[in-house]
Amino acid sequence: MKKRTDCRVCGSNDLRIIYDFGQQPLAGEFPSEPESIRQARRLPLELAQCDVCGLLQVINLPPIEDVFHDNYRYSSSTVPALVNHFTAYAGWLAERLPRGASILEFGCNDGVLLSQLIKMGFSCVGVDASDNVTELARAKGVEVHTAFMNETLVKEKNLERKFDLVTCSNVLAHIDDLHSVLKSVRLALKPNGLFMIEVHAADALVRDMQFETVYHEHQSYYTKLTLRRMIESGGFAFEECVNTPMHGGGLRLVCRRADSKLKGGGAPKYNRTERVDGLRFAAVIERCADDIRRAADQYGPLDGYGAAGRAQMFVNMTRTADCFVQVFDDSPLRQGRYIVGTDVPIRPFSNKNGKAVIILAWNYAPSIADRIRDHYQETLTVLPQRTVW
Repeated sequence: MKKRTDCRVCGSNDLRIIYDFGQQPLAGEFPSEPESIRQARRLPLELAQCDVCGLLQVINLPPIEDVFHDNYRYSSSTVPALVNHFTAYAGWLAERLPRGASILEFGCNDGVLLSQLIKMGFSCVGVDASDNVTELARAKGVEVHTAFMNETLVKEKNLERKFDLVTCSNVLAHIDDLHSVLKSVRLALKPNGLFMIEVHAADALVRDMQFETVYHEHQSYYTKLTLRRMIESGGFAFEECVNTPMHGGGLRLVCRRADSKLKGGGAPKYNRTERVDGLRFAAVIERCADDIRRAADQYGPLDGYGAAGRAQMFVNMTRTADCFVQVFDDSPLRQGRYIVGTDVPIRPFSNKNGKAVIILAWNYAPSIADRIRDHYQETLTVLPQRTVW
């Protein structure tokens, strides 16, 4: 495992550790055997902030092949709320692009966005690093390259200056060498082409102390200012940045390929008001653990719903695996597996009745609660606060 000592955006060595989460498993691992048979790898997990540019970042980096591979267990089209999000995003893009515009999406996953844009008449190409999800995208009629987004790919596939728009959703969080990716985006864009980015909002993470979204695969967490500083340093001109509800709070940034690297840019320089107090994480983790244990004391062993990466981290960070009988998930890629680091099985929801269920995918709680609440005496979330649905 590599440990960064410099900021991945500005290169400063002035990194301040905000919180040490200790030894944690990889959130993207969904083992086929329980922890009692095969123990999961646990790696150091530290969240830091750069005191020069303000970027929040995880500094403990597992090998990239341990994160993105042909056994990747995240398929966007299995999450109804994400399908709705990308349907709306496709319409939003269509309103801002000329008819028939050329679009490249990297980190396209199973083609949930591009398949809709193709139906709207756009010329689309996808890039994703995981074989199994690119096969799902190809089955939808999307042209996809199984690779990482870099200059070599753009040149080898003859993608230079071909696109009116390059976009990525929830991808920049996973990338260590950000400047290399920004160079490849500039290379793929036509002069004055658009680059549109979606990321989880660090402001929402800090406001709600969303500790379970901090994991090795999520290497960077952006505010409007840190995102703008990064893209301007990479040769893009900022146009707008709006908030979205995605993943419990997201950002959508629009920028344009500039003729040359911007000197200074337009974003204000980092100041101490952007400093994050990481000590609050410990208090929220303890409060969530107490909420889970009180529910288990009241109702007996609990069911969970939603086995995303953040749910795996929640169970491990709160050390509440012993409170859960099972966690339901709608993705066939996860069903039949186990919550990493535990003996808790992941199963499809079978309309069973029970006493209490914890919606671990709390960012999708309204739609999940509508489907399952009639099957339980109590349907709960504990983040951002304890809520009965």
